[in-house]
Amino acid sequence: MDTDDALTQVVTAVLEGRLAFQAATDRLRTAPGGRTAAFYEQRLREVQRLIGSMTTASSVLHVATMTDLAHAAAEPLSPRIQGCVLFSGALKLITMGAGDSALARLDRAVALLDEEEEEQERALRAHGLRLMALRRTRQYQTFEQYCPDVIEKAEQLGDPEVLCVALHEKAQVLAQLGRPTEACEAAGTAHRIFDEALRHREPMPYDHMTFVYEHGLIYRQAARFDEALGALEAARSLALAEGDARFAAWVLSEIGMTWDLLRDQARATHFLQGAAKEAEKVGRHNWALHWRQQLPDDDKDEDTFTLWHRACALVARHPERATEAVLLLRQCIVEARRDRQHGMEAVARNSLGVALSMAGQPVQAELAMRVAITTALRHGELLRVVQFRTNLASLLISRGRVDEALAEIGPAIDIGERLRDTATTTEFRQSVAAALSSAYDAAVFTSAVYYQPGRWQTEAGSYPVGLEPRPGVLLELGQRARAAVVTEALRLGQTVDKGSAAELVRPVLALRAAEVDVELAAAEYRTLTGPIAERNRAATELEATAARLGTSLSVRSAPVPLEELAAALAPGEVLVDLLSVDEGVAITCLVGDGSATAELTGWNAKERRRLLLRLQRTRREYLAACPEDIEETRTAADEAVSALSRVLLDPIAELIRQLKLERPTRLFVCPKNELFHLPYWGLESLLHQCAVSVLPTSGALPLLRARHRDGRRPWLAVADPSRTLPYVPLDLPTRLDYAPCAAEAEALLAALPSAGRVHFACHGHFNPGSVHRSGLEVSRRGQHDPLAAPHPSGASGMELFTAAQITGRLHLPHCALVVLAACDSGLPRLHAASEFTSLPGAFLIAGARNVVASLWPAHDGASALLMRSFYEAGPERPSTALVTARRRLATMPRTEACDLLRTSRLPEGDPPFGNSVYTDCFQHYGVD
Repeated sequence: MDTDDALTQVVTAVLEGRLAFQAATDRLRTAPGGRTAAFYEQRLREVQRLIGSMTTASSVLHVATMTDLAHAAAEPLSPRIQGCVLFSGALKLITMGAGDSALARLDRAVALLDEEEEEQERALRAHGLRLMALRRTRQYQTFEQYCPDVIEKAEQLGDPEVLCVALHEKAQVLAQLGRPTEACEAAGTAHRIFDEALRHREPMPYDHMTFVYEHGLIYRQAARFDEALGALEAARSLALAEGDARFAAWVLSEIGMTWDLLRDQARATHFLQGAAKEAEKVGRHNWALHWRQQLPDDDKDEDTFTLWHRACALVARHPERATEAVLLLRQCIVEARRDRQHGMEAVARNSLGVALSMAGQPVQAELAMRVAITTALRHGELLRVVQFRTNLASLLISRGRVDEALAEIGPAIDIGERLRDTATTTEFRQSVAAALSSAYDAAVFTSAVYYQPGRWQTEAGSYPVGLEPRPGVLLELGQRARAAVVTEALRLGQTVDKGSAAELVRPVLALRAAEVDVELAAAEYRTLTGPIAERNRAATELEATAARLGTSLSVRSAPVPLEELAAALAPGEVLVDLLSVDEGVAITCLVGDGSATAELTGWNAKERRRLLLRLQRTRREYLAACPEDIEETRTAADEAVSALSRVLLDPIAELIRQLKLERPTRLFVCPKNELFHLPYWGLESLLHQCAVSVLPTSGALPLLRARHRDGRRPWLAVADPSRTLPYVPLDLPTRLDYAPCAAEAEALLAALPSAGRVHFACHGHFNPGSVHRSGLEVSRRGQHDPLAAPHPSGASGMELFTAAQITGRLHLPHCALVVLAACDSGLPRLHAASEFTSLPGAFLIAGARNVVASLWPAHDGASALLMRSFYEAGPERPSTALVTARRRLATMPRTEACDLLRTSRLPEGDPPFGNSVYTDCFQHYGVD
């Protein structure tokens, strides 16, 4: 500190304890030698130098003392100078986190500056600072009373800096008060003002990256996840540009935490692992351990964040140490309450409930979870409310309190579905649905147990009120729990199909392409900000076009009532709805007269995963088996099929028999998630050779039935561009007169919209990591489409015609049938939202009424013979034609197969293609 002036000498004496504070202020309020012009000039310089010294002080006590002494020294000068001193000191105190100390001085500064006409600008700044201090001292009631006046005055004086301060602080307060929607509105306005000020190079009171980061957290609290991730990505970019690696790592971890909140563990892990690596580079090793869910090093002075992560690591990796986690979480809750970290408090209370449950204290666990729900509700953390209610329901189910569990699940699903419906993009609707999946599973399980026929029946044969068997509950839950995007797309397709709405095709495809690009960016860990902005632009254009045409686009994924589902079934048809939960598979069967029945099998998730892997492995091994291994491989494959029949197909057949149909002729199977990967043709032999079709969801049945497609020519055939499939020419009987179409993306996109039928005979590739990049091999010509995918092997001149292109580039207003005679062409992704994201799903969204596709690698010769028989049987009814083709392939003598294929190099045995590996490969998706 400069000691050349009298004021500094007095301040130094006070700070060093050589002079009492009161004596110092008394001395400074006087004017030695009289109040001459020289005195005023000297004292003003001294005050200005002291203000400069305050900005470099590192102690709150020193800054407060220096401010008060400078205020006393400025008393002989003017109230305006006194107000400026208090303003400067309060600003420094706020940056040091001393809100209470700053507020006391700001109150005096505001009173002094408001009286000075020429200091209106500085007075307004003082008012803005006072808002900051009120928020940081948590005086929210006073803040809400005071803030509107500051906003009004800032607007009158045209001061963007103070207006931004007021709105940003308002957003923070509203978030703390559990009003996230209002908080987002204030934050959005503040952000626009901030950006405008930056463009004009005007000074702003906030660090840009921190400002954007805080807005990201507000958007996340309000479940506006696209805006949250966009803000967090922007904050990280700013941190990297400024060389702040520590803050950049922290923001990356928040991006990971956002995906974790959405229950996308793969993406959450990707970002958290990246954050951990960056944290290690800047010496934040404990951060890295936290984000990897490893126990951190012992810290003597742990903060709330560290306590919570240590407890979570114990629960996740060392469940036997749950009691230790309980102690840490209780401490974490105390500190979170003290620091008003409401989000942390709610999460810690939920974690405490989980730890208490693992420690064998269910009563205390229930109490902790209920308080966690209340805390999250109070502060508007709605997605956390969904998760906490689901956790509580699972605890109640484990204790046999099914009715109480249902009471928790219902509100959780209602909240989650509201959040899903308000999500801006398809990606985030699916992400919210994924976060909802546990709630749906709990609801399915409890409903399946609660409404079992006979379970609650009295001796007199009646049921207590409310406990009657109600399979319709499961049919509704099934529609709510999966394929919401497909349902919305099918309903939108009905609008677009109308003649008056033909102009909607181009903007609808633009929006679908933009939606798919957002999903691709998320799956490939690209920045979402650009794709989301393009999606919003496309949505605005579609809305404007619809408004001009007077067309309503308010389509939703609301469940189709049981009565409408039944009315869509013809005599002999059965709707079979399959909902997988951890404990088993809930099977619901419905027929046209409205009769329905349901059952919960005991086929649990662990056993399902094991059998699914066996089925996939044995089929691939069988097709590539050496002659000496073929018998052993065939036995393994047959055993896997037998196991599937025992655990799932037999129970389905038995449940259908209970409906006492004269003879089932057609089954519509609606699987969920991993159940889409299973072959259902075994039901044909169990139920007298009925046809089997697969639907994305039961609600798709009436929607597809209402899709009028005449299938008129041209019928197009797309042949193998690689020329490595020698039997492709045998797929189609020549009498059908299919016209060839070049296997190039541009040619396909130009020709397919006019097609009545399309047959692809080529290689197919399934990409489980980014399913929209799954596709059919085509030649690459012209400019590369960003929705396409390179050939997996890197083959020159080849690429994939992808599910993304089909969804975003293709409209099929006449197409009755698409046949994908290619390997793995029917596989969908496994995702908690249980959307039917796949090549068949893409073609159904694009407008096709029926699709035939494969579940595993197809044998070239067997596929050609099956397709030939399929077309000879008459593909006007694809489901029944496929029954005939399968039966024909299974019984085709070796001599006939050799003659047709013009080779003797066929699998051993007679018939050579009798095994289910060949006959069950292809399934029908649609309604005929």
